[in-house]
Amino acid sequence: MMKKNLSVAVACGALLLSADPGTEFGNAPELEHECTSWMVFSDLTKNNTNILHKNRDSKARKVVAFLSDASSPRKYIALGTPGFANMGINTSGLAGVMNSGEICIDQPDADKSKKSTPQIMTAVLESCDTAAQAVEKLKEFIKAGDYWHGPKGSIFFFMDRNEGYICETTAKYVSVQRYDHGYAVRANIWQNPGMYQFSRSTIKYHLNCSARAFIAISGLNQMLEKDGKITPSGIFDLSRHWKMPEESPEKRSVCFANTNSTASLELDRQYPDVLSSGYFTIGHPRHTVYVPVPICAKKLHPAMGNDAWAEMTWERYKKEGLCAEFPAEWAKFEQEFMAKYAKAKEEARKLLNAGKRGEAIELMNTVAAEIWNGAVKLLGL
Repeated sequence: MMKKNLSVAVACGALLLSADPGTEFGNAPELEHECTSWMVFSDLTKNNTNILHKNRDSKARKVVAFLSDASSPRKYIALGTPGFANMGINTSGLAGVMNSGEICIDQPDADKSKKSTPQIMTAVLESCDTAAQAVEKLKEFIKAGDYWHGPKGSIFFFMDRNEGYICETTAKYVSVQRYDHGYAVRANIWQNPGMYQFSRSTIKYHLNCSARAFIAISGLNQMLEKDGKITPSGIFDLSRHWKMPEESPEKRSVCFANTNSTASLELDRQYPDVLSSGYFTIGHPRHTVYVPVPICAKKLHPAMGNDAWAEMTWERYKKEGLCAEFPAEWAKFEQEFMAKYAKAKEEARKLLNAGKRGEAIELMNTVAAEIWNGAVKLLGL
């Protein structure tokens, strides 16, 4: 029997959680690979876009934004370790991200020559046009035994203009759940039918992941209650939520010491090859600003593709800590660029409706470059 009841109160803009005092944040060991991700459909964005978001949690520190190689069969924009797409979107209107799954009985062979999960994600972005095709591509890798992710399974999210899938995998089995409305959230525990039989996770691990998923679910619900819709700007705020729920054994929120980047992949359902965008934080999200990358980007700012941007966030993290207040100047920059970027998309859509594709692409590239230059100046890069 519990000595005290846990209480949870939700207020607009903040999650207020109380419980018996536990270990202070900082004493809990960090796990190398976690993540919290969610997909949101157009019935909740209210603007004919679907959004796939990921907070990437990893000890990797060299994070960059990049474009696909010129030889790639499909153009894509991505965020990840150089050369490996941890999250990305292609011109066909397919977006993908991957979370670690659970320690399981069907572990991969100890053969690192097999494809890593970022390599699988990159192959999907290069070869698939729809979320359903991405699911089949993933199944091919699993069936062939061409999979490596340490002792853990995985949770792949694939989303296109019309539907999304959450694929939970061991090294030998794939469970697929389809979605086409509302939203769906996962941390690092399996929820698809039939997957629990493979798990060997502890109660502590399960509760930690459930707490992080709860933060995301609660935050998304707050947006709906307050604004009647889910927006990229609201997701930016949610992705930086650091307050640790007391009932979580590891006391982690969706943003913690190992959150090394985030991506909100916004799929435009009318013109996915021009107006879809990735909103990225290159490095720790509480110590940098989001920047937009249109799918039609011809090139990125040089600072986005080297280590300096991410390194800056970790230097600031060392000085200011996880709980540092997000600078008001940075918040203002994000609000202003989102308004500017939204206006550019409206104008580009009119150009596309008039058959002026080239002009629309030039407009999106010009506005994005102006925002990148502003971000570099603001951050002192």
